[in-house]
Amino acid sequence: MSEHQNIAQFALDPHQIAPLCNARCMRGGAVRISNVQIDSRKCTTGSLFFALKGDKVDAISFLAQVEASKASAVVVPFEQVSRALREVSIAVLGCDDVLSSLHSLARSYLHLIPSLQTVGITGSCGKSTTKEAIARITSVLGPTARTPGNLNSEFGLPLSIFGLGRESRYGVFEMGIDHVGEMDRMVSILKPSVAVLTNIGISHLEKMGSETTIAREKAKIFHPGLKAGFVSRDCKHFDLIQAQASVSLGRYSANDIEAMDLGLDGWQLSYGGQTFRIRSVGKHLLEDVVGAIRVGAYLGADAVDIAQALEGFEPMHGRSFVHHSRVTIVDDSYNASLDSTTSILRYLSSLSWGGAKKVVLGPMKELGQLSAEAHRSVADTLSFCSFSKAYLYGEEMEEAAFCLKRSRFTGEVSYTKSFAHLEDEVGKQTKTGDLYLLKASRSVGMERLIPFLQRRARSYA
Repeated sequence: MSEHQNIAQFALDPHQIAPLCNARCMRGGAVRISNVQIDSRKCTTGSLFFALKGDKVDAISFLAQVEASKASAVVVPFEQVSRALREVSIAVLGCDDVLSSLHSLARSYLHLIPSLQTVGITGSCGKSTTKEAIARITSVLGPTARTPGNLNSEFGLPLSIFGLGRESRYGVFEMGIDHVGEMDRMVSILKPSVAVLTNIGISHLEKMGSETTIAREKAKIFHPGLKAGFVSRDCKHFDLIQAQASVSLGRYSANDIEAMDLGLDGWQLSYGGQTFRIRSVGKHLLEDVVGAIRVGAYLGADAVDIAQALEGFEPMHGRSFVHHSRVTIVDDSYNASLDSTTSILRYLSSLSWGGAKKVVLGPMKELGQLSAEAHRSVADTLSFCSFSKAYLYGEEMEEAAFCLKRSRFTGEVSYTKSFAHLEDEVGKQTKTGDLYLLKASRSVGMERLIPFLQRRARSYA
């Protein structure tokens, strides 16, 4: 089944959906639209396929595959309509620009659900944890749809919106950006009722140019017509962000709530006379949960609702998710910013642990001219940490390894540019009872070490 199925509830055929896409129906069809796709491999019966042209692949090349999946219709640029009419027998919609057509459909789709309240979340890190926690709370209040996985770009946001159904009362969506102008397009699709900005860091600096530009671009989520906005108290450039915002912004912090640190078991929280546990590890994730509580309270959730919703809450895999086995792994491999890396290093360094504590760090990507400085800063933080072994991987980590070996760090340091060599080095020294932190940017694929580490631990048992 497709993950974008709810559009079937509106029983639209190609002729009916064309104006919602700002497109013309060049050939009609009887098959109702059940889902929306931009990946031909995910098309199923009733799919509406948007043939986007990417940097490397033009989806127009996959029309035959789309038709074979029993899709309902394809959306193509006007200059490709003749080709589409020749190559497939299903409905064909023509438009000026396929991505803009996808955006138009998402805007139109939102208007079909008039009682909906939406929450938009942006920030350099912490978006997914905040989104998941907010969605848990709003689900107690009413039917809720949220961003699935990481569909948070100007391509992913529309697909996330199609996860809404006629019965939905809340939509909780990440709005991630990596270049100037992207938030403008996101807000043209979704004008959230409530917006959250988790933090400003140097992620995506390579495309954005400066931290100030990042702040200005992300602050656009606080659009005219917004009902409420929230920003972490630790967020940089708050004055700039508030000056751009259309409302007075609420602030939140991990220190706003009574919390008992349970180590790798998470936190015990007390709120409004209710006590509950979350399985989020580290103070940075606690702050994301506090932000979600602020939003939930604004939307009408009381303390009982919030405690019920968040009891047992744990982050998504890759966001400081703890794998318990003979080797304990803190998987923080989904993304890596300077702030999130130094935060989890300091937290785990202070954690009491009976076995050896080890860290595997890969590069932080898209930092542009600040990349070398940021990686040196990681080495500086690590030099004061209590890890017995630091495995550094990737070209950007070379200078960090150089600095760390000449610092006050008391553990061993290993550096390589080869993932196979990294695996070999880690494997040779892994023993039952070890605690590992895995941290790197998503493109590194550091999570590949998890099954290897677990198998290796069993061999030592």
